[in-house]
Amino acid sequence: MSRITFENVGKKYGKLWALSGFSACFGSAETVFVIGPNGSGKTTLFNSLLGQIEPTSGKVEFCDEDVTGLSPLELSRRGVGRTFQTLQVFGQLSVRDNLIVAAQEFKGSLARRLFAPPDAGLGAQADAMIERFRLQHVAHLPAGSLSYGQQKLIDIAMAFMPAPRLVLLCDGDLVASAA
Repeated sequence: MSRITFENVGKKYGKLWALSGFSACFGSAETVFVIGPNGSGKTTLFNSLLGQIEPTSGKVEFCDEDVTGLSPLELSRRGVGRTFQTLQVFGQLSVRDNLIVAAQEFKGSLARRLFAPPDAGLGAQADAMIERFRLQHVAHLPAGSLSYGQQKLIDIAMAFMPAPRLVLLCDGDLVASAA
């Protein structure tokens, strides 16, 4: 079961607590939204889980394993996907190629990827994601030529490409998770 648990998580910058004593547990198939004004600690909470920052206090567990302070790469390998506040799409690449790039890191060794087919064997998975996110009509277009909303949708689809157990979506004033 994919479950994330925060136990008394806090982050202090100098004398200021950006996040203090946050405890919660979210399980599989839940969608949770963290909403609040600027400066309320949403991004600090998010980054505490994702290894961008190490909490000053508390513990973060994912699937009953302590992941506090692990690097973003290690968390990604354990099945945590994410989006960022700013878009992370490759503007010159097609929508389909953006999806393929998003999952290549998880497709075997570097040597194996160098000698893999041009789509790294991820074409069918990318096509399924294109259909899931209803992007068929723009799949062949450069991502940078699309509207911000379409690019954000591509960004979200990219987070789902490696088939993570938990996806965290961050968009400024809103943080959502879908396990």
